Amino acid sequence: MHCAVIKDYCFEGNVNNGFVVQKNPIRDWYHASWMHWSDNGREPVNGLTFERPVPPFELSKTQGRYLQSWACGIIMLLVRATTFGKIWANPNDPKWQDVKFPLGTCVFKVLMTDATDSEIPCMKGSPAMQAVIAKQPLSPDGMPNGMERNAEASEVRLLQVDFAVRDDRAPIGWVFGTFMYDGSQKQKTGWDRMIPVGITWGNDPELTQEMAKAGIKPQEAWINLEVNSVRSSLGGTRPSWGWNGRLNGPVDNYISACASCHAVSEKNTHPSMVPPAGANDKQKMKWFRNIPAGAPFTPGDVSGDYWLQLMMGYSNYAIWNNAQKGMWYRTKLAIPFSKTRKEAGSLEAKRAPLRTGIRNNK
Repeated sequence: MHCAVIKDYCFEGNVNNGFVVQKNPIRDWYHASWMHWSDNGREPVNGLTFERPVPPFELSKTQGRYLQSWACGIIMLLVRATTFGKIWANPNDPKWQDVKFPLGTCVFKVLMTDATDSEIPCMKGSPAMQAVIAKQPLSPDGMPNGMERNAEASEVRLLQVDFAVRDDRAPIGWVFGTFMYDGSQKQKTGWDRMIPVGITWGNDPELTQEMAKAGIKPQEAWINLEVNSVRSSLGGTRPSWGWNGRLNGPVDNYISACASCHAVSEKNTHPSMVPPAGANDKQKMKWFRNIPAGAPFTPGDVSGDYWLQLMMGYSNYAIWNNAQKGMWYRTKLAIPFSKTRKEAGSLEAKRAPLRTGIRNNK
């Protein structure tokens, strides 16, 4: 019920407006700033950012290549976005001090993939958007590069939805949750066929590898048994949703977890979102502490309060700003323009019909 209420809250006024959030007549939502500038920056049609490519066969036994994942940013309710607004009050001189978002802050992210029905059988009937995605390598083992984009838009489809809500009843001050698309569901529209993977309100800081092998389960997460059956039926190599049974989404790295990944948001240090390769069990547990809301991952750093896109956007701005000092800057991310696109007259002319083409499959 908790998951369903939040999903409906986030979708209301957004689904029927193609996630053009300024058109939402019910409540105000905002995208994170400066997510356009980077190798993984927003594509020009629906503003999707390049996310983790899913390695071959990880999700499904018929998934013989890297799948591309593209996200509809993180969208924040305006009433609770005042903290973020203060940081960017002067867009030419952002001021980031320790951040602690108000209770009730709600963020969510829609993740799309270029997977076909044959690659991920549960994708049948999934809602679609248009996006200028990365070029697909010729080799199935080749990983797509977010900096190398196609010349034209193509279709990506809904696979995952993430959310986070500030709640001091949780040990970390946040509740995270994620959904997965399941085409076998009987609801009328594709957006209603999202089933919860689970929710988590902490990192289970005592749950070591040894304890997990002994059969001990996470105590600060709920995993939906129904979606576990979907994962098993796909026959992929993914052993669990998150590390040692913790929660993570279908396209996310299973050596991490929702809360542990977001906990690294801070201004200066920028630690890895996942434990480093070769780390022993004790070293890995550094990533699974219950860090309170508003506290940094690295002692002495400046907290981003579990919001990764604050860290990413601020870092993008800082790199760009430094590049301006003493030289002209040409954007790193060059989106090629085809003859057809040039004839369209403007980028916005190209965006509008594609946005209205968002499908709500039945």
